[in-house]
Amino acid sequence: MAFRSWQIGLHIQQREVLAVAVIRGASGWFLQRWWRLPLAENIIKDGHIRHPEMLAQALQAWSRELPHRHRICLAFPASRTLQKVFPRPAMSLREREQSAWLAGSMARELDMDPDSLRFDYSEDTLNPAFNVTAAQSKEVATLLTLAQTLRIQLAAITPDACALQRFLPRLAPQQQCLAWRDDEQWLWATRYAWGRKSTTEVASLEQLTALLALPVGSIAICGEGGINPWDSVALRQPPAPPAGGDFAIALGLALGEMH
Repeated sequence: MAFRSWQIGLHIQQREVLAVAVIRGASGWFLQRWWRLPLAENIIKDGHIRHPEMLAQALQAWSRELPHRHRICLAFPASRTLQKVFPRPAMSLREREQSAWLAGSMARELDMDPDSLRFDYSEDTLNPAFNVTAAQSKEVATLLTLAQTLRIQLAAITPDACALQRFLPRLAPQQQCLAWRDDEQWLWATRYAWGRKSTTEVASLEQLTALLALPVGSIAICGEGGINPWDSVALRQPPAPPAGGDFAIALGLALGEMH
């Protein structure tokens, strides 16, 4: 299986970078490598990359360890995105017209130039509407430049909270939401939505449940004391890392979307 392309999830955080590499085998997912790379203070602040050249330097040695055949899914901070729901227009639009209409609608909503935004959208499965996610073009460009500098094969840039959707099939029948937390934030995801709340806004799982207007007991924790994300990996050689729940976002990105 050495010839198979490595699928890598890369989660850049404020104090460290976490990465996981897996391959798909006949009996499931096989772990290839994991990395935990410390970052100096002030390289990243509140999800914003303040010193991209220092970040590239911190990841240079790591990037040289990667095999030629690899594809990377890179986390984009949910805290740096904005989500809006726009009702479907009465007229029927072709895909290109639809994209232009949504881009213009989001730009007007934010009072910004459409060229200053990168956006993605999906159809709402429950209502005649579009769910639109936007980020500043310059912040996405910083990540694209980072990938070019490191000469890594970037396949996708995905909001970090979306990675949790990969583990939703592991929830108990009465549960519908998965949450993950670090020192600064809660990330959460359901089948149709995702988001982020700071720990200053939300101190407990109970508060998050109330804020999302979900039934008591319907949110599971991803990590210690809850859903173990590493149960999605059939063969772990090397073994899963200590404090394995910290790697949930990187692992979810590596595993990719459910089909």
